[in-house]
Amino acid sequence: MGWNGIDHAFSVSMTNKHAIDSINLLKNRVFLDNLPSQAFDGGQRFDSGEGRTTSLPFDLSEEVRGGYTVLFLQGVYNTQTIKFLKPRLYELSEERGCRVVVDLKKALFIDVSCLGAFLKAHRIAYSKGGNIVFVNRNDHIRGAFEAVHMDRILNIVPNLAAAHDFFAAKEEAI
Repeated sequence: MGWNGIDHAFSVSMTNKHAIDSINLLKNRVFLDNLPSQAFDGGQRFDSGEGRTTSLPFDLSEEVRGGYTVLFLQGVYNTQTIKFLKPRLYELSEERGCRVVVDLKKALFIDVSCLGAFLKAHRIAYSKGGNIVFVNRNDHIRGAFEAVHMDRILNIVPNLAAAHDFFAAKEEAI
């Protein structure tokens, strides 16, 4: 075959990768375009960077339960909306011995910027003797965590009751 066979195989591989990237971009675009029609409480507006303002539903709420703080994420968290989560998440993770739960039950979509914020908060909390636990991941979010192996780094449990048990076990170990 020689160089032509290798070049052709390389070209096909590049074409397939481009096609996959294009499909993923299209799938995300279709997903985002269809979000406003989904039933959802709340929502924020942002400029998508394409010269139009889009409404992406997202919300962040907080509740203190039994000595730990639960952040409830709802909706879409991407580069445009993560800026509303980061300040509070980082503030909580800076507290010495923090105990934070991030509940993803109603999160529809997260991107790499959100995963990066989770990792940074985890490292900050760990360095200060605290813990952040992630609960209630749906299939999309589970896949995002697994794709970058964050499921091996972060504290992940199935639900809020398991998060309570996680903190109780940490306390007993001290």
